[in-house]
Amino acid sequence: MLKRDIHDDKPEHEIRVDAVGIGWIPLPPLVKGRIILNPMVKVLVDLPSYKRGAHLSRSYRTLRSMRGEEVFERPESLAERLLELHDYSRRAVVVLRAKGLLVDGDDYRRFKAFKKVVYERGSGALRRVVGYGFTTSNACPCALDTSLQLLGKPLTHIQRVLVEVYIKSRGRLPVEEEEFIAELSGVVQPSLKGFLNRPNEVEFIRRLVEKPMFVEDIVREVGNWLKSRLSGLGGVGVVKAVSLESIHEYNAEAMLKINL
Repeated sequence: MLKRDIHDDKPEHEIRVDAVGIGWIPLPPLVKGRIILNPMVKVLVDLPSYKRGAHLSRSYRTLRSMRGEEVFERPESLAERLLELHDYSRRAVVVLRAKGLLVDGDDYRRFKAFKKVVYERGSGALRRVVGYGFTTSNACPCALDTSLQLLGKPLTHIQRVLVEVYIKSRGRLPVEEEEFIAELSGVVQPSLKGFLNRPNEVEFIRRLVEKPMFVEDIVREVGNWLKSRLSGLGGVGVVKAVSLESIHEYNAEAMLKINL
């Protein structure tokens, strides 16, 4: 039997620690309808100035006491349990990130998912952040327009575009995750495909060339859809896009924020 717990010692410098925890811990793969996820989680609590160390094994035990699906679906439940065991903490933070596949017929679309909950004792969830990212394609409108004016031919270059959407709100998304991801990945241009036969490849390129977009157009298009889809939710939506330029030595990027 130990006579004392070193974590309870008074620290040399009595300063509050805003966050201490463990991560990134893999969770079992999740299958939700057409979605397949491989999530990882990080959990944090704050530490008062009078306490030298947090009992991190409590955080791990708390995490393993819950099913992976429950952690991903309701991270605030994990945060609440963390505060039950860390009785000296006021705030808990749960962060999740995952690589995902959305099954689309005989193919799939890849995406990334992100979730964060800040939970305070006595107040509940102070902030929720949900984010998704996907890769699409785009044709350059400037090169296309210039070639038509100078040569009379529709010449342009095509690049991949990384699109990320974050929703910051105290409320929960009023739509099923599978439905939201499927709609979001189809807002701008056709998603990347694992397989295209020659006629489908021509159709894919035709759609790109018929609607070329600046990176500014992309964030506006997604932002407009997001505002319409989540109208009345409250909070803020953030849209980011990075165009991986194919003929320049730099990438083009844009970002906007909208009230929901």
